[in-house]
Amino acid sequence: MRDDDDNIYEENDGLFKTWTGTLLFVGGFIGYLAALMILSQIPSLQWLMITLVGLLFFATGLFFLKMSKGSFFAPMIGILVGVVIMYLALSGKFFPNLSDAIGNKGIGTILTTIGLIFLVYPFAITEYYKARYKTSVVATVSRVDHHFSRADRHHAHTFRSVYEFTYSGREYEVMDKVYVSGRHPMTGDTRELLIDEDNPEHFFDIDRMKGRSITSYIVPVIIVGLGIYLIVA
Repeated sequence: MRDDDDNIYEENDGLFKTWTGTLLFVGGFIGYLAALMILSQIPSLQWLMITLVGLLFFATGLFFLKMSKGSFFAPMIGILVGVVIMYLALSGKFFPNLSDAIGNKGIGTILTTIGLIFLVYPFAITEYYKARYKTSVVATVSRVDHHFSRADRHHAHTFRSVYEFTYSGREYEVMDKVYVSGRHPMTGDTRELLIDEDNPEHFFDIDRMKGRSITSYIVPVIIVGLGIYLIVA
């Protein structure tokens, strides 16, 4: 079946509109890495180097959070990792007593908690909507809206599905409120939706959670493993 999806082409925001902006970004990034390398060779400034590494994770997470248009799972991992790294560097430098009081076990507990939250979230949100929406319908994907950037018009960064279904003799067309990333359904595919009986336009695509890639759990597992190591080491 041909995928007659609607394509939404949008210009990139910020520096990437021009070659000059792109070159400035690349040059700035290379300079950033050079600064990290220099700072790593100065023992008294290594705390600053670690802080900048955390800032890089934090900024990258914010960047992809904006670009993903609503898919926040992976970007939030980068943001949280950045916050933890910056905390370790700054507390060790300016608040050593606090850092010593918390210790590796405290940091390990924080990392383990963060990792477990991201591991459990897909299952928890699914159970939440199963409890909230008791009615299940089979919907057809009428179209898929793609969000593209100017830099890459051949691969969709994110998508938003539009569904059609019939409930109590009435036809409905509903769509996701946000754009998400990952594998998208094709026009004409059927999906299982959980809907609110009183307002069928409120729904949850349960098949999306069923189709999550195993690779999406790799980073949270690594974070949990690191946290457990710090606790028991």
